[in-house]
Parts: sequence; C-alpha cells; structure tokens
Amino acid sequence: MRKFIRLTVGTALSLALIQPGMSAENKSVALVLGVKGSPFYQALQCGAQEKAKQMGINLVVSAPDQFAADSQIPVVNAVTATQPAVAAIVPTDTQALIAPMKQLAGRGTKVLTVDQTLNDSSFLQTEIISDNEQGGKMAADAMNKLLGGKGEVLVITQPPGSAAQDAREHGFAEQIKKYPGINYIGAQYQSDDPQKAAEIVTSTLSAHPQLAGIFSTNDQGAIGAITGLRQAGATKKVKMVAYDAATAEVSALKNGTINVLIAQNPKQEGEAVIETASKMMAGQTVPKQTLTELVSIDSHEHAKADKYEYKADCM
Repeated sequence: MRKFIRLTVGTALSLALIQPGMSAENKSVALVLGVKGSPFYQALQCGAQEKAKQMGINLVVSAPDQFAADSQIPVVNAVTATQPAVAAIVPTDTQALIAPMKQLAGRGTKVLTVDQTLNDSSFLQTEIISDNEQGGKMAADAMNKLLGGKGEVLVITQPPGSAAQDAREHGFAEQIKKYPGINYIGAQYQSDDPQKAAEIVTSTLSAHPQLAGIFSTNDQGAIGAITGLRQAGATKKVKMVAYDAATAEVSALKNGTINVLIAQNPKQEGEAVIETASKMMAGQTVPKQTLTELVSIDSHEHAKADKYEYKADCM
C-alpha cells in the first residue's frame, strides 16, 4: 500500500504496541524525522517506506512540528516507550538530543542517526549522512564562478546546533577564503522561516547595496531569500546558490532565480536506513558511517534537476 497514513504520536505508539509482528526483538523500526512537512524529510520517508515494504519490515514514522530540540525530544521519548528494535533519528540539535537518545539506547534499542549527527556518537551504531562540509565547499566554488571571483556574499542558515547546517556554513566559509576577491560578510539565521529569510535579504541589501551573492543552506532559507530578492528588485543582480532540491527550488533554478543547487538524495538516505536496520537486526556488522549522494546542479541542467528533485511520491 503506497498511500501514507498520517499518524499522531499516540496512534503510532498504540499501533507499535498492538500490531502482530512489531516485537522489539527483531521486527520494528522507528524513524524520527527532523520536522513535519519538509520536502527533504518527506522524500526520505518515502524511500524508507518503499524499502521497508520490499523487505517486510514494520516501520513507524513520526516527526516534530518544528525543527527544534524542545519539539523533538517528546517524540523521541514516545518512541522509547515502544522499545523498537532499531530507531533511526534525525537529531535536531547536536547536544540536546544526546540524553534522550542515550536513554533510548539504554532500553535495548539500536540507535542510528540519519541526515544529522551528535556531538557524542559513542552509543550510536552508525550514521547515515551526506558530506555537508563538502557541500558547503561546492557552494563556495560555484559562487566564485558565478561572481567571476569578486563581490560581497551572504550566507543564510539555521541557528547554531544543527550539525548539517553548521557544517555547510563552515565548509563555505573555509573554501571561500581561497578566493581573495570574494568578501564574505558572514551568516545570518532563520529557523526554517521563509519570512525571516526574506527580511534578512532586504535588510542586508539596505546595509550592503553591493551584495552580489547569497548561499542558503536549506530550502526554507532559499524560498524566503527569493521573496526578499523579488521585493528588493534584485533577482537579476544577486546570484544565488541554494542547498536542497525542493520543488520550489527546482522551479526557481529553471527560471533563473536560483543559479546553482547543491542537492542531496533523501530517498537514498531513507533506503539506507532500512537496509542498515535490517543488517543490525540480523546481527551483522555495519560501517560506522554511510555517505550518501551529493551533486551540484547548474541552471541549464534541467534534466538533472528533475532527477534530483525531492519528491514525496508515497503521499
């Protein structure tokens, strides 16, 4: 059955406890996403669901309403109560999720991270992730090429604490130093809030009228930045590199509002979650880290953009 049925946390817990075959010992896998409604996490979920169906694995998916520790911790605690065999979690904070995830592992669940990491990985079985620092470096290289080696650039990212977002900004900042004609004016923060990202763009253009480029480390920042550029009449003046390949970003790439996308493969991450969980439940050894695909897509590469677009085709 391909159609996804949305479950509340309470319903998910009940099903996990009463469905036949959902034993903690060898059958059940819990997947905790970073936030509801994200194109990236929806595509990741679809990859996991399709692979779980193929492999006959019971999968329960849940997600917080916001990409924030205080919203996600109760979801993780609810999963802990069900004692799944394996739990794959997108930790929304590198530090704050350590304690609840350790508690989950202490109850006998094999815990792995996907998409994000933790400051303490000692209790984790493995992590499934793309090379976010390398992605930031790819963005810096693309920005330098777009600007012909000179100009002021801004990064729009998440507040510190998200391992993936932090690594993307760090990779960009380090790589852009190789281009002396580029003036990196620093990072500003939005919390998955496109309106905030739009405000960042308009206020930055007022303070830096020569702004030449923007790198957004996720889709929500990119969508908001596009709005800000339109409001300021600067869509042709300011070059834009954006992480992810949500549908809105792919459309913006095709119409020239975004110049380059750095795209991940969330379906591949979801598939890897189930494949790895299956191996762990069978007692097999898994690598400490699995790196998934990361590509750069230029504005003229429409077919490539279509291939990597984040599609929630199971919903």
